Amino acid sequence: MSRLLRCSLCLLSISTLVIAQDSLQIDNPYEVPIYNDLAYQRYNIAIALGTPPQSFSLLFDTGSTDVWVPSPDSSGCAPSCPPGFDPAASSSIIKTNISFDARYGFTPDVAVLGSYYNDSISVAGLPSTSTAQFAVGDVPWLLFTQGTWGIFGLGSRLQEAVYSSPTSPFHGDLSATYTPLWERLGLASPSGKRKFSVWLNSQNAEKGSVQFGGEDATKYHGRLRQVPVNLWRGELADWSVNVTSVTRVRVDGSGEETKTRLTAEDYSVDFVIDTGSPNMYIPTTLYESVVAGLHATEVINGAPYVPCSLRSTSTGFLDFEFQTDAKGRRRSRYHPVKIRVPYSEIIYPFGYPVTVPPVRDVDGADMCYFGVVPQDGRIRLLGATFARSAYLVFDAENSEIRIAQAKSETGHPSLLPQIEYLRSFTSGAR
Repeated sequence: MSRLLRCSLCLLSISTLVIAQDSLQIDNPYEVPIYNDLAYQRYNIAIALGTPPQSFSLLFDTGSTDVWVPSPDSSGCAPSCPPGFDPAASSSIIKTNISFDARYGFTPDVAVLGSYYNDSISVAGLPSTSTAQFAVGDVPWLLFTQGTWGIFGLGSRLQEAVYSSPTSPFHGDLSATYTPLWERLGLASPSGKRKFSVWLNSQNAEKGSVQFGGEDATKYHGRLRQVPVNLWRGELADWSVNVTSVTRVRVDGSGEETKTRLTAEDYSVDFVIDTGSPNMYIPTTLYESVVAGLHATEVINGAPYVPCSLRSTSTGFLDFEFQTDAKGRRRSRYHPVKIRVPYSEIIYPFGYPVTVPPVRDVDGADMCYFGVVPQDGRIRLLGATFARSAYLVFDAENSEIRIAQAKSETGHPSLLPQIEYLRSFTSGAR
C-alpha cells in the first residue's frame, strides 16, 4: 500500500474470513497461499492471533511494514463493524504501552491510531511466531470504505510506524524498531534467510503464493536476475527499484511485433513494487504514451477506462526493463531484465471492480477499468497489474529484488462469501 490510499474507489471487500489451503499446489516449506479478490482489487493472506486464536484475512502489502488488525467498533463503521481483534480475549497478549499511528495517502492524512502488542501469530497455518509485534488500530471511515480491514506489511524497519510516524516518541530512532513478522518467518524457515518470494499468478487465477525464506523455480521462466534496491543512507527504506525502459509492443495478425520505446534512452526512475496497490501509478507523460491509441476515457472512479475488446492478448504488451546488478563483474556482461506485461493482465473484466457502477461509452459499448493511473509526484508504484507478470524475490539480506517472468495458471478468482454481508455496511451514505 506504500502508505497511500489504494485509489479513490470505494473498495468494500472487508474480509475477516480465513480461507483453507486447498487446491493450490504447494511443495515448499513456508510457502502459503495469497488469495485473489479481483472483484475488490486486493490480495489477502490469512493469519490467526492470540490465545485462543482470532482469525483475520489481511491485505498482503509489500508497500508497508506493520501488521495490524482492526479494533472492535472502529470509528469508521461503529456500531455495525465486522469482527475486530479483542486484546482482552487473548490470554497470551503482552501490552507494550507503545502507541501506533500509521498514516496513509498520497499526502499522508489518513491515520490508523491504536497500540502495539506482542502475541503469538500463525500465518496461514505455519508454526506460530511467539511474542510477535503487531498493532490493533482504529479503522477510519475512509479506509473502511476502501476495503482496508487490517494489513499484513512486508516492508522495511524504516516503514514501521514506531519509526516513521511524526507522533511517535521514537520517531527516527532505528534502535526502537522491531523485527518485522515476515523477517521472523524467513529466519524460521529452513534457509534462515530474510527474504520472501511472491507469485501473484494470473489475473483470473484464484490464488497465488508467498514463500518465506525461499523461492520456487517452477513458477518462473528462465533465471532470476538481481535488481538492486535503492537504499536511503545505506538502509533498506522500501522495495524501490529503478525502471530503465518502458516499451509498448503491438502484435499484428501474423504475430509480427512492433515495438515503440516510451521512455528516453537514459531513463532511470525509481518505482516501489507494491502488492498492496491494485494499479500502476506512473508519471502523466508516461501514462499518456501507455494509453495512446487505446481510446481511454478521462480518469473516472479512480482510474481510466478503455474498450473491453482490448482485453484480448492480441492487443499487445508493455515491456518493463530493470538494470541488473553487476556485483563487481564486467558490466558489459549484464543486460537489463525485462518483464512483459500483457494488456490483458492490466485491463480488468467488465463490471470490475464491483464497488462502482459498470461504465459504457456514449454508444453503449462496454468499457473496462484500466489498471494504470497517472500520478505525478514523488510516489511511483508498480502494483498488482505489474506484479502479476513477475516472479519476485524480495531479499533484505542482499538489498535486492530478484526478478523473472512469471509462469501463470488459469482459474477463477473467488468472490468471498461475505460480499452481500459487507454490502449491508454501505447501504446508506454517510
